[in-house]
Amino acid sequence: MMLVRPHSDTIRLLLVEDHAQVAMALDAAFETVTDIEVVGSVRAIEEAVSATGEHRPDVVLLDRRLPDGDGIDAIGRLREQSPDSRVLVFTGGADRSIAERVAAAGGAGLLLKAGLLEDLLDTIRRVAAGEDSFDVDLPGGAW
Repeated sequence: MMLVRPHSDTIRLLLVEDHAQVAMALDAAFETVTDIEVVGSVRAIEEAVSATGEHRPDVVLLDRRLPDGDGIDAIGRLREQSPDSRVLVFTGGADRSIAERVAAAGGAGLLLKAGLLEDLLDTIRRVAAGEDSFDVDLPGGAW
């Protein structure tokens, strides 16, 4: 099922990343893209829950390892704040069992940080359009 963004073609993105350099690099990269707008950038789960309710983003780009817990465990809380928001977990390392946890928690996808920027942008666009997207290069077998 494809979701339609009612206000514009711009994807509203909430960035949840605790490493300042990574967050700044992603913010800079998103500034060069016309169809993705970063509506907030936070560093922890509790901030993400609040910002998700406030901004109601199309996509939450969620780091897995955050100072106040595992991002996967927060997916349900994020979806409670904004049921139409899609959650994409963006992590440095994962395997098939982690992807299965993301899917079971209601996440729309999982992408490894080791990939290319073009892959991240493409995945965000697909997730915003209603597709689920899980990195096919996960250890433990193809997703």
